[in-house]
Amino acid sequence: MTALSEKGRKRGLVLAVGALGGLVMLDETILGVSLPAIRTEMGLSATTAHWIINAYMLAFTCFAAIGGKAIDLFGLRPALLVSCAVFTVASLLAGFADGAAMLLTMRVIQGLCAAVMLPMSLAAATLTFDENERGKAIGTLAGMASIFLASGPLIGGVVTDFLSWRWVFWISIPIVVAGCTMTLLLWREPEQKPAKTVVDKVGLVLLLIGLTGLIFGLMEGPDFGWTKPAIIGSLIAGVIGLIAFVTFEARQKTPLIDVRLFKLTEFHASALVILLSQMSKITVAIFIPHFLQLDMKYTALWAGLATIVAVFPFPFLSAHAGNAADKYGSRFLVLVSMATIAVASVLMGAVIPFKNYLWLAPALLIWGIALPYAMIPTGRLTVNAVPKEKQGEVSGMIITARLVGGTLGVTMGSVLLAMGAGFDSIFWATGALPGLCTVYCILKLK
Repeated sequence: MTALSEKGRKRGLVLAVGALGGLVMLDETILGVSLPAIRTEMGLSATTAHWIINAYMLAFTCFAAIGGKAIDLFGLRPALLVSCAVFTVASLLAGFADGAAMLLTMRVIQGLCAAVMLPMSLAAATLTFDENERGKAIGTLAGMASIFLASGPLIGGVVTDFLSWRWVFWISIPIVVAGCTMTLLLWREPEQKPAKTVVDKVGLVLLLIGLTGLIFGLMEGPDFGWTKPAIIGSLIAGVIGLIAFVTFEARQKTPLIDVRLFKLTEFHASALVILLSQMSKITVAIFIPHFLQLDMKYTALWAGLATIVAVFPFPFLSAHAGNAADKYGSRFLVLVSMATIAVASVLMGAVIPFKNYLWLAPALLIWGIALPYAMIPTGRLTVNAVPKEKQGEVSGMIITARLVGGTLGVTMGSVLLAMGAGFDSIFWATGALPGLCTVYCILKLK
């Protein structure tokens, strides 16, 4: 049997870790189509159903900042083996869940594991390839992630209609097993190991308190009542926790998140674009299928097919968005794309009350074309805005900004629906925020 060449090993490794990273992207779009079926079978309220997504994203958001450090603290093989094994078990049990408590618990565990798997997939690729090869490797990862992202609604609709919503969780098992196995077989320890890092435990606890308190209070407020002590206490604890987190992190030599970087105008403007574009992506991926099934009576399959028009441009335009940013600069692309996302979202809000998909589809397509030109050039802007010695921290902060945006998107949509505002209100809101962001970026981005 011919031994695998070094070039072949590297290619195989980037495909293996790309599958693990792509699984996270798949999870962003596959579950939205299945939520109505889960809600009906389990008798869940709309808010509880959306916690199935937000429980995952909250855990992912809070621990993503330290997930990338697992490779340094424990080594890639042990950290990856444990995180993938636990993720597999949690996925299996989530599919067998007979109530909200078990399903939400498994989703939290999945989020914790994903917080290790996603940063580690990028770290494995960058540590394996030389500096002059990393661009192509990262491009391969991004391409695979976008394919997984675009296929989510269709896969979710097919398995929900023809099998069961439970397969939305089980379908990830072979991907994790195959990706983890290939990575473990193809991984080689780098000759020069990264310097030891310190985990900011106090910062992590404060971030957990802040985000969990704030998100819980906002999501449960409409059901519990905004004046209930539990909701008021949760919101106060969340705000105090986040203020304490920012204050504490600003004084640390090795912070969980270097909040001092937000003093740089171009950095915090770029981070805002990342957060809001991810918020917009999650609201489309979750609430458009929800609207199509609940208000327009589409099946899960047809809702998935109808949503694909919004996400299928991403794989085809990702490479062009990156090349265009290098050629023309990021600022112009970001401003035009964010303004387009704002307009397309407002159009969605305007046509949703008419319940006519032929009117909705053009807005979804325009939105889908604009999205890669907002998300990809912004990464370049963010990296260029910080000093060289801070480049390593930026990738973790970009991931955190994306996750916070996704979490807030689910929260905002859930709150508006629970208050009886309707699906159109979600897209009016997600149109207004990118619009305001565009104005701010015109003034701040150079």
